[in-house]
Amino acid sequence: MRVAARTGLGVLTAGWLLGAAQPACAGGGWIRPAGGAYAKVGLTAVNTSRYYTLSGTELTTNPFSQQVVSLYAEAGLGHHLEAVLNFPAYRRAKFSTSTATQGVGDVQLGLRYGVLRGAWPMALSVSAELPTGNPKARGTNTNNSQLEIALPTGDGEFNVWTQVALSHSFSPKLYATVEAGYNARTEGFTNQYSYSGQLGYQLLGKAWLTGTVRTLDNVRAPRPGGLASIGIGEGVAYSTAALGANYAATDHLWLTAEWATGFGKLRNVYAGSQFTVGVAWEWK
Repeated sequence: MRVAARTGLGVLTAGWLLGAAQPACAGGGWIRPAGGAYAKVGLTAVNTSRYYTLSGTELTTNPFSQQVVSLYAEAGLGHHLEAVLNFPAYRRAKFSTSTATQGVGDVQLGLRYGVLRGAWPMALSVSAELPTGNPKARGTNTNNSQLEIALPTGDGEFNVWTQVALSHSFSPKLYATVEAGYNARTEGFTNQYSYSGQLGYQLLGKAWLTGTVRTLDNVRAPRPGGLASIGIGEGVAYSTAALGANYAATDHLWLTAEWATGFGKLRNVYAGSQFTVGVAWEWK
């Protein structure tokens, strides 16, 4: 079992938890063989009142909460190729003073190709994110039904992520992965880039502990007039740190948990502690 994680991000957004609940036993530079597969169902929850504006100013708002049930899957296709699915199947968000919005998020479909194998495996992936969520979802103020607030379940755009990941196992119990990505956005949003690093260590033969740091930023200064929806519109930027644990209950069944939080440069996002629990199954 190789454990190169594609972790969730510890910064949340109003109506949009970026990359939520991605699995802890997948990704990295390794590609699954034909017939091999991995699937995880995860639940991510967060509650915070800390919002960072487009200029980085921190504001305190009414408490915001969000829960996301997501499905992540990988399937080996052979010839160093792997299919990837990331689907926020159910997203529910609300403020303490509003009704909740709920529905599916934006599904992401992609392919990962093993460029290098051996001691330093490298994988290149291209993923399309489809606008299957509802960018117009609105919550209603509980004290005044005439007031509404945007709580979208999707961003309404078609965008393409290109990513490259390089991994290395220093021993059977220790690995590292570094990753870089570029997000080509549409609908007038500024393109983004990301980079991350992760260490994983096996404990007592059945558990893996992971530590991850990830940054998302814009390729140029965002357009001040293009804010759109908080957290999924223009100028979103953040850094996150995450700690994860993955326990092998059987040869195929994994139980996962992760805590993550934001730090550093935070723009057009809500930020707070994010907790994810999941159940995963691996076909070898």
